[in-house]
Amino acid sequence: MIRTGLFDQNHLASLKSAVQAYAQRHEVTAQNIANVETAGYKAQKVKFEELLAGSGPHIEGYRTDGDHLAIGRRSPLDVRPESAARNNGYDNGVNDVNIDQEMADLATNDLSYRLATRLLSMRYGMLQTAITGRVR
Repeated sequence: MIRTGLFDQNHLASLKSAVQAYAQRHEVTAQNIANVETAGYKAQKVKFEELLAGSGPHIEGYRTDGDHLAIGRRSPLDVRPESAARNNGYDNGVNDVNIDQEMADLATNDLSYRLATRLLSMRYGMLQTAITGRVR
């Protein structure tokens, strides 16, 4: 089976993970904005890039039992976004939501989401062209 170049599934899986992370980040940011005046609300953030940076070449230790702990770094394809408290030290008098930061994060996330979906669409377009043998 061909596993390099056009048919490499790792690129598609990475792009799909990124799109899912950006969608989750949009939901969390929208929730933060909606609760900007809710007393005691704690701002959330989505960690994805930090987790992705902590992954690397996947080397797995040999496990003789399913209950044994996994050995080695996480594969980039296994990284899933996680929600966590923002803990930014900001206080708006009601809670810790910084509306200016949230709006900037929303705009940045929108651009990242659009880029990832466009790259994913182009990748599928290349596969379709390779399968049909025709260029539009």
